[in-house]
Amino acid sequence: MTSFFSWEGLAALMLGGLYGSLFGAIPGLTATLAVALFIPVAFFLDPVIALPAIIAISSVAIFAGDVGSAVAKIPGTPASAAYLEELYNLSRRKTPLYSLGISAMGSAVGGMIGTIILIISALGIAAVARNFSSFEYFWVAILGLSAGIFASGGSPLKAFISLMLGLLLSTVGVDPTLGFPRFHFGNATLLGGLNYIVAMIGLFGFSEVLENIYQNQKGSDTQTLTTESSSQQFYTQPLLLILKEKWLVLRSALLGILVGFLPGAGADIGAWVATSVQKIKQGGNTEKLEEHEDEVILAGTSSNNAAVASAWIPALALGLPGDTVTAIVLGVFLMKGITPGPLLFDQQPELLWALYLTFFISNLFLLPFYGYLTARLAAKLINIKLPLLLIVITTLCIVGAYAINNNLFDVWIMMGMGLLAFILKRGGFPLPQVVLGMVLGPIMEQNFMVSMIKSRWDWASFFERPIAIALMLITLAILFFGMYYRKKMKQS
Repeated sequence: MTSFFSWEGLAALMLGGLYGSLFGAIPGLTATLAVALFIPVAFFLDPVIALPAIIAISSVAIFAGDVGSAVAKIPGTPASAAYLEELYNLSRRKTPLYSLGISAMGSAVGGMIGTIILIISALGIAAVARNFSSFEYFWVAILGLSAGIFASGGSPLKAFISLMLGLLLSTVGVDPTLGFPRFHFGNATLLGGLNYIVAMIGLFGFSEVLENIYQNQKGSDTQTLTTESSSQQFYTQPLLLILKEKWLVLRSALLGILVGFLPGAGADIGAWVATSVQKIKQGGNTEKLEEHEDEVILAGTSSNNAAVASAWIPALALGLPGDTVTAIVLGVFLMKGITPGPLLFDQQPELLWALYLTFFISNLFLLPFYGYLTARLAAKLINIKLPLLLIVITTLCIVGAYAINNNLFDVWIMMGMGLLAFILKRGGFPLPQVVLGMVLGPIMEQNFMVSMIKSRWDWASFFERPIAIALMLITLAILFFGMYYRKKMKQS
């Protein structure tokens, strides 16, 4: 504990938060990549310093992914895509300070709720995760896809078609179960599949460039912005909204926690489910959604960071990664000679308390502080003249796509996805659902195939386990209430 409170430990936290805020704000440079690049440095640090620094990096970087959504309509993470339209529109109706203030404060509160759950129930909740098999994970993926149908606020049919397109794109490359190559068209690069981060940059970033060139806009988006840039917009107003919508925050955080502790699920599915539940509650009415965009953002962001904390539950208690960040962290554990699992709670409690304290410090201090700095930067960037902004966005898209795998072919994929998005917009098809399909497609396919193989192609096996049945009923409930509220709003 003394090393955690030493100047080295506090410096690691501060520098980690700064690194995460700058890194995450650049489209294509995700929290996972930020943590991965930090690993060579972590090798030379004490675990009580290295692991908290990783938490600070990931917590702040996941929030910073919303900066691209607010400024250029480019989500930094698949979770950010769940409330992309709301964050982008609210940034222009009010200011990025207010919209990103909701994101930062919602993330901070959700992260603290997730941390409290992590502390009091790590072993208990992880015991539930032990009972999850491929059948349950298949239904988790179906649950996320079903929620995505109603997350657009538009036509469920068009959202369904976008999901199917995303699922189709996710099949490019080698079959994850049988190892059979598909849709590679003789190109060896495509055997690795389409990276959803590269696709996301093209779908949301490059398509905006094409859209603005096509419509020959003159910067009307930036003229409606207010010039006020006080801390009241970032701190006070969002906190008042959180107090007003405390049950929404609690519900969304709990949804993020429930999804986040499932090994391999992470924050992405949690954010989609939380925002979908909020939109279903509002009946899918477009006008009503515009009036309550701040609530949708709050639902997604509070779920986001709650899932970040709960993803550490299976990592600490079972040695199973809750998401890609904790998968990297498990490598750090093993590199430092630390064996995660139930014995960790007895053998190294000082390390666990250092992790817990880091979550609280990251969410209480680092996230609001660095969040305010990045929001002020976003407020400046959003007022850049449109031609210059388009050049900046195009450059960031190219650099971000190339940086994922250091592969020029990814740049062409990004441009192709941008052209595809441009065409989809002409037909009114929502883009976030395409990303959701690409993210959940491999999870659904792999767990479906594993389940079918081990049950010898018995379809009834999907309906035999109690937890699988519960997840199926929740999925049916989302579909039923989504259609019910949509029909009710049409009649009114």
